[in-house]
Amino acid sequence: MGISSVDNFIKQKKEAKKMFADRFSFSSKKPLLGVVLDKELSGKDSLRLMQILEGAANVNVQVAVLSDCELKNLKTSNTIILPYSRANRKHLMQAADMALGFKFSDVEEMLLNGTIPISPSRREVSDYDPNKESGNGFIYRKVDHWCMFAALVRALETFKFPYDWNNIVRSGLESVLI
Repeated sequence: MGISSVDNFIKQKKEAKKMFADRFSFSSKKPLLGVVLDKELSGKDSLRLMQILEGAANVNVQVAVLSDCELKNLKTSNTIILPYSRANRKHLMQAADMALGFKFSDVEEMLLNGTIPISPSRREVSDYDPNKESGNGFIYRKVDHWCMFAALVRALETFKFPYDWNNIVRSGLESVLI
């Protein structure tokens, strides 16, 4: 994918995010964190997610959770709960800047949509290194809410730098298209 086509892709992604933000009445300037739950979470994962969302309510991020089960206990002031459908999944992946990944998450789908994974260690995701300006995601090395939240905060801090963020998106696209 050439530079101009990646730039066009990023422009289309911003338009998709704006439409999504307008639909759910939030600012498209805020980073959008997607959470796709296409598998029922274990009790521990459900508790971790709830703790992360509580923390996310205190940082500058909008969260959209896509799930086919009822998630009343996950509702926070910055969280949108979407019923699971193919259309909602497509719209969320096209609009989200980043997505919280679990062992079962489809990180290739995230990367193909320019959505940066916050993920446990996996072969498809290389941890972003700001000194080398390399990587296509943010890895949490230990599966606990503090490590996951720390990876989210790293992603949010990097999102503030559009040049760096666009390079991560480009790296993610290249990693799945090559």
